[in-house]
Amino acid sequence: MQCCELNKGAGTKRGGKVVLQMYRITKTMPSIVRDDCTGVWAELGDDIRGVLPYLNAVVKEASYDPQQRSLSFRRGERGLSITPCETSIARATSMEHAQSTVDELRDDANENWEKRETITAFYKCRKEAKVKDMVMLLSQTNCKECGLPTCFAFTMTLRRKQKHLKDCTPLRNRHLLRRGKP
Repeated sequence: MQCCELNKGAGTKRGGKVVLQMYRITKTMPSIVRDDCTGVWAELGDDIRGVLPYLNAVVKEASYDPQQRSLSFRRGERGLSITPCETSIARATSMEHAQSTVDELRDDANENWEKRETITAFYKCRKEAKVKDMVMLLSQTNCKECGLPTCFAFTMTLRRKQKHLKDCTPLRNRHLLRRGKP
């Protein structure tokens, strides 16, 4: 695992504070769709739930789910899904590409947090998230512990609000481990 800390001078500061200072790449997985790309998951060093509605207000074509507290959007070829403490990136072409993507996210989060007094936070979903973007939030192990045959099937029920993110055992276990609970 690789820990990437805030570079000096990176991000924007107000009173010496930033909303996101560091992150750690926690998982990589080869893309099922493209051989030249990788899926990357990063644990965020800070809880950024407060900035998500501001990012939702300024990022074009973002899909915000206020119940799940997740924001998904595309940056060129890359797909990003952000929850308060984690982000996933689809179609990263290298580890450096993934790190620069999370660096951009960190800088955007900090910049929009600094400008939050001039931005009207948007707490609603502009459009429903695409299933393929939602799948990026999951472990993609097809473990069947949720009672469904695949993570894709779980995502379909999640979208129809028949299941919740907490019903994904690997995701719930990662969350509990991060909080120091067995």
